[in-house]
Amino acid sequence: MRRFYQDNRRVPVGIMLLTVCLFLYHFALDRPPWVSSSASSTQTPYKAGEATVVKPAPSAPAPATSSTTSTTTTTTTTSSSSSSSSLTVNDIVLMFKTGASVLWKRVPIHLTTTLSPTRIPPANVLLYSDSPETIASWTFIDILANTTLNDPDIALPYHQQADHDFRQNYAEINNVYPGDGSGPAGGWKLDKYKFLPLVQHAGRARPDAKWYIFMEDDAYLFLPNLIAHLDRFDPQKPWYLGSVAWIHGDYFAHGGSGFAISRKAWEMAFGGKGDVEQKYGDFTAQHGCGDHILGHVLKESGVGFGEHPDAESRFSYGFNPEAHWTSWYEQENWCKPVFSWHHTHNRDVARLYDLETRWGDVGAKVPIRYKDVYEAMVLPYLRERVDWWENGAAKYDIRSSNVNGVTVPDTVTKPQAWKEAWMSVDKCEAACVAWGECVQWSFYEDRCMLDSMVRLGSGIPEGDARRQSSLPWTSGWLTRRVEHWNSACSQ
Repeated sequence: MRRFYQDNRRVPVGIMLLTVCLFLYHFALDRPPWVSSSASSTQTPYKAGEATVVKPAPSAPAPATSSTTSTTTTTTTTSSSSSSSSLTVNDIVLMFKTGASVLWKRVPIHLTTTLSPTRIPPANVLLYSDSPETIASWTFIDILANTTLNDPDIALPYHQQADHDFRQNYAEINNVYPGDGSGPAGGWKLDKYKFLPLVQHAGRARPDAKWYIFMEDDAYLFLPNLIAHLDRFDPQKPWYLGSVAWIHGDYFAHGGSGFAISRKAWEMAFGGKGDVEQKYGDFTAQHGCGDHILGHVLKESGVGFGEHPDAESRFSYGFNPEAHWTSWYEQENWCKPVFSWHHTHNRDVARLYDLETRWGDVGAKVPIRYKDVYEAMVLPYLRERVDWWENGAAKYDIRSSNVNGVTVPDTVTKPQAWKEAWMSVDKCEAACVAWGECVQWSFYEDRCMLDSMVRLGSGIPEGDARRQSSLPWTSGWLTRRVEHWNSACSQ
């Protein structure tokens, strides 16, 4: 009897062991290679001076391949460039500019989005301010420490900053807590002095970079889009790209929109032995905008602005001087890649980063375009009609005082509707419907505004005091007409 029980005990144990062996064999044989995701990704620690390629996660399991290069490869959720691109995030330097008066308000959100190590290696980022600061592993360079400030009134807030920080560290005044205060007044006037020493420093600190990309703390750059775009240009030629601006006869890149300078352009303007900041000290003191001063220096060094430096117009889509909610969406830019937005709120930065990250997750073969930003960030807010909202329609302005002089487009099916557009909200909307190109309208008192471009604009919420001192703006959109623009993107 005892032997019977011993034998029967062995049978279940044997079955269990056999089952475990089969499971382990099957798991080891059939398990696909590990693929990182946005929820669980790892990052090889960066070492000073070591370049790291950031690549998108593959859309399907693939066998691991060996690399013959010395570059560390990390799988992440965001692409640094298109799969066919030879330019990578390792070839660029991101010059990030902030100021002591806004650093604690604007910068923290960028540390987990724009400057995320899964997006760009920390070694490829240079942080500039007008006061030294350290946040965790990030060090902000006081770029004005060794510059010449000719105007003592402008220099005063710079020299006062250290005293302000020392005395206000633990102050609680008017519900402003430590780190929230804006510091001494006048920080904006200091800003123009940062541009020349900043770019000069970046080129000397990272001489092997192919491109130097500039951004401000109230902007967002779609870095993968921009890197793919820059790959079309030879960095050994003088390129200076961004959103066109013009002052005193100088074309230059608008700073808030971000811009890119090739290594060759840097060498032509800053590669000499002299100090460019000192050389142009008087010019800086006499002009108000640092981005213009930089553009002037590049121009005098033989570097033209824009993708077509010799063209009469240097404008091109991509870099935007306004935020996504104040910018226009139209047929001309609908299918074009977007590189930047300016005047972004902290919440905007987080949402745009999320859009970019999700774009990498799906392994998109096309860049993020204006239409994609519109669909993600603008369309959800649009309504057929909404009160207390001004969407910024502006192409045609029809009022009771000018209605007889308004030129009615040939494509308007009911000219009389335009003559009556100023009379009411309903008639304004009817005028938009009668014009086949119209996609949005707005009405205020006796003023009807019509447009063939889409803009979100902004509204006045309930409880806002402005509702007590103004008549309501009423806005509307014909979103069905916008949908027809999508067909051009597949051509």
